[in-house]
Amino acid sequence: MAAIRRPARARYVLAVLVLVSVTLITLDQRGGGKAITTLRDDAHTVTSPIQGAIHDALRPVGNFLTGAANYGTLEKENERLRQQVANMQNQSLAASAEQAEAQRVLAQAHLPFVGSIPTITAQVVNSDASNFESSVTIDKGTSDGVALGQPVVATGGLVGTIVGVTRHSAVLRLLTDPNFVVGVQLGPVVGSAKGTGIGGPMQVTFDQPIQPALSGTQPKFSLAKGNVVVTSGLQGEAFPSGIPVARVASVAHSPNAPAPTVTLTPVVNVSELDIVSVEIWSPQSASTPGGNG
Repeated sequence: MAAIRRPARARYVLAVLVLVSVTLITLDQRGGGKAITTLRDDAHTVTSPIQGAIHDALRPVGNFLTGAANYGTLEKENERLRQQVANMQNQSLAASAEQAEAQRVLAQAHLPFVGSIPTITAQVVNSDASNFESSVTIDKGTSDGVALGQPVVATGGLVGTIVGVTRHSAVLRLLTDPNFVVGVQLGPVVGSAKGTGIGGPMQVTFDQPIQPALSGTQPKFSLAKGNVVVTSGLQGEAFPSGIPVARVASVAHSPNAPAPTVTLTPVVNVSELDIVSVEIWSPQSASTPGGNG
């Protein structure tokens, strides 16, 4: 029952205070004299603590209403700041990407095995690679000087040759393609390396039988796993000499075989090509001052 009486009593006291305040204001407006002034001051002294308590009790409500009114503005400001931070991050990432791209192009322009052969820097724009056929498209064509049969290299070594060309693009057959063949120098002998598909090793055939080592003499063919083989650049070859092609993956000797079985792993990971260089070279240009073979 006490819980019911307290709110009723509080409402009663509040009503009395309101009534007293109204009465005092009315008398003051009508000029009640010194007695009324004294009564008004006394009433103010009594009600002031109550007014302060009411004000303190209602302050959170006022703050809530003010915050609610400003909530939309704060949300917009926060969103603007978030967008500003995101823009700054994007600009930083773009700058880093441009710097990395410039470094790749610069490295591509200073390939030591290219020598004096002119090159055209191009970017791979799409790939049409499968397990048995490997080709990519680059963003340079005949208008840039690209022509059929030109060798294509990247940082590390050989990646393929141009097999299709339009005015503004070209198709590059990768050295992993089964239709790709390149003459290579393996120590003192030469052979032909052929692709077997993406992820597969290159297989080597030799242009002539490998003579077995005579008793007590050094073998005429010695090639260890990890050795790098390069283009042979012989007369009529489709590639200038000295371009790194692949590393020796395995060498297997068989007593009755005319040559060892050699497999190679390309030095360039052709599945991750980005920037390449097309060499302005052909077998006919090998004997000219600008040739490299």
